[in-house]
Amino acid sequence: MLTRQRTIILIIKYLIMSELLKLNQVNLTYQTGIDNIKVLKDIDLKTMKKETISFVGESGSGKTSLIMLIAGLEKVTSGQIFFRNQDITRLSEDEVSKIRRKNIGIIFQSFYLIPNYTAVENVALTLELNKFKDPQNEAKELLERFGLKHRLNNLPSQLSGGEQQRVAIARAIATKPELILADEPTGNLDSENSAMISEILFNYVKEEGSSLILVTHDEKLADKAQRKIEIKDGKID
Repeated sequence: MLTRQRTIILIIKYLIMSELLKLNQVNLTYQTGIDNIKVLKDIDLKTMKKETISFVGESGSGKTSLIMLIAGLEKVTSGQIFFRNQDITRLSEDEVSKIRRKNIGIIFQSFYLIPNYTAVENVALTLELNKFKDPQNEAKELLERFGLKHRLNNLPSQLSGGEQQRVAIARAIATKPELILADEPTGNLDSENSAMISEILFNYVKEEGSSLILVTHDEKLADKAQRKIEIKDGKID
């Protein structure tokens, strides 16, 4: 029989191995002239592997800024962000970019598809950058999985909002990232498309074992996550 101390040590080791993301006293401050605007204040957060988390709160509360920091697209003013037990706040932009490209998928509210690339080309580009052997075929398979078999060769301007977001999601998850970050993924969609995107996103993370952190004003979407966290005035409430 394991001793109590041995059991505790094993539990701690398991938690460390299962921890994907950790934010330790993270602050973000912008300077405008002589004024300092505190956007995020003393944020502590832990995300485990295969966990889903939603952030809710009023506009301007700091939700999107938090996503940008986790993605390494913004630098913390103070504090630390650990991804897979590595302090990414100490890394160069190139080093963070490499981690992001291989391990983190980002879904934006505004899609940001390349306008002169077809749906399949938009997705395949991510796979090409990560040196996948058959990017075109893998992109096709993923888009077909999301019900876009008939839209493979359409440009973004020829797609509906819901279809564009499905392409954007396919692009973000094409490399099977451990962490998916979604900033208002249904913000520009009607209720029918919002429900479809929500189902696609949560089904995918369940099937592939990814972690998901999303920012949303959609309470139905937020409630699907295992944890729902409110941010108020730059703090986790």
